[in-house]
Amino acid sequence: MDIKDPLLLEKANAEWYRLSLEAGLFAEADRRFLVAITAEEGGPSQWICVELQDSWDIMGRGASSLLGSGYCRPEFRMLSLDGAVLSCGTTWQSEVSVFVLKSLNRSQVLRKFAEWVATGDIGHPAESFAARRWLDNP
Repeated sequence: MDIKDPLLLEKANAEWYRLSLEAGLFAEADRRFLVAITAEEGGPSQWICVELQDSWDIMGRGASSLLGSGYCRPEFRMLSLDGAVLSCGTTWQSEVSVFVLKSLNRSQVLRKFAEWVATGDIGHPAESFAARRWLDNP
């Protein structure tokens, strides 16, 4: 979605919701999911359980605080409660992107990345431990 689009907020929120609901990040009846929050720069991410309220704004107010770098500038990772669906938002030079990955445990690309994280060569030790735990419990 083009950053210059006057309807960016509405389109980005609608697309995030559609993709996330269809993929199973949450259900209409139970709108809880996990959000990765990094408390300090360079520190580990922690997954916090949240529930989408009737009045929500992921791309505007959300991206202005914990979910991005500014209004309509998302930078987030969200995970379904069962760990099977990942929803991400990011900002490029002139675009905002939202994507969803399903069946994470079957993704060879993610497994390869998790193996790299598990070595401890990147990230925080807590993230290396979490990657190893995920790999060991498919």
